[in-house]
Amino acid sequence: MSKVDVGKVSVSKVGVSRVLEAFPFLAALPANAREVLISQAVTKKLTSGQVLVRDGAECTWLPFVVDGTLRLYKTSPAGREITLYRIRRGESCILSATCILNQGSFPAMAEAEGPTEVLLVPSRLISQYVDDNPDWRRFLFGLYAKRLDEVLALVDEIAFHHMDQRLAAWLVRQAAGSRGTVSATHVQIADELGTSREVISRILSDFEADGLIETSRGRILVTRRDELRKRSEPYAGE
Repeated sequence: MSKVDVGKVSVSKVGVSRVLEAFPFLAALPANAREVLISQAVTKKLTSGQVLVRDGAECTWLPFVVDGTLRLYKTSPAGREITLYRIRRGESCILSATCILNQGSFPAMAEAEGPTEVLLVPSRLISQYVDDNPDWRRFLFGLYAKRLDEVLALVDEIAFHHMDQRLAAWLVRQAAGSRGTVSATHVQIADELGTSREVISRILSDFEADGLIETSRGRILVTRRDELRKRSEPYAGE
């Protein structure tokens, strides 16, 4: 993905099985091409918060997430962050693929959310496989479509929704299936939504005053999910 310390851990036989399970399309590669990929690829295990690639790095690897999650984000000169999207098991990084094919530099940051394992494929193999294998092309074009939808949704949120709407929607999503409890600090939420901690703290205080949530250190309990969901809806007349 970039000139990082990839660890140069070869893919074991067990590792090959796990890679093919996560990425079935690789099994469709011709046997000799698959053998070349496996022999030249390396695996890297990341700890939570460890950066895999930084903004502006040269793209020399294409990462495939075998386990865990990578978060892609941009950082402003003032140090504020906004999450672009996440790469989970069975997915790869379309920004890296574009960077490789265009011979450009990586335009964001990528770090692990929790323990994460990635397979790193040398960039010199990517163009050849894209040209020669339709399954590889379908995989990449599928990623393009998915990421484009996610980025367009992000643009829509930023351009057309107020921060209290965005925060309400985010809390509703995060609370689903977790008994209404969201584990996150104000800083983490601010980084997720591309704003400041102070803004998040102020809106959460308003939500709590209205009885929609209860807050404690690093935790938010959504007590009135339906009312909070209404807060996420566009204002009348917008």
